[in-house]
Amino acid sequence: MNWNTIASIATSIGVGIAAWQIWESRKLAQTKFEDSFDQQYRSLAMGIPVDALIGRAVDHEEKQDVREKIYNYLDLCNEQIYLRKKKRIRYSRWAVWRDGMKENLEKTAFREVWEEVKKESPQTFSFLTQLEEHSYMCDPAKWKS
Repeated sequence: MNWNTIASIATSIGVGIAAWQIWESRKLAQTKFEDSFDQQYRSLAMGIPVDALIGRAVDHEEKQDVREKIYNYLDLCNEQIYLRKKKRIRYSRWAVWRDGMKENLEKTAFREVWEEVKKESPQTFSFLTQLEEHSYMCDPAKWKS
């Protein structure tokens, strides 16, 4: 074996390692991006009374504040759906988010705000509306533009 052969093998190994590092960096960046939306959800959820989160009706005094927070949650959902449509969110993370959206929108306080928004401003959250129309069973990445 000569030095040219050894250099070629070393170069090939180096290129392989560099490609692997780029792949791993991309996966880490993707995870951080998706995690930022999880953090947004946690921040919103911390401001929503436990009664609303477990499906009970909210006290009248809290209703307006809860309504604002749930509206912001709907906006976050709509953005998550949009990002999945653009394939910026991995399917595994999307499936968890989708199931959470469905579960939350079945809860009394969430459902009331969602129904109000659909009635008063039907185009506000068009991606969320489309997901609901598909019974939460579709993948927005497969939607036609």
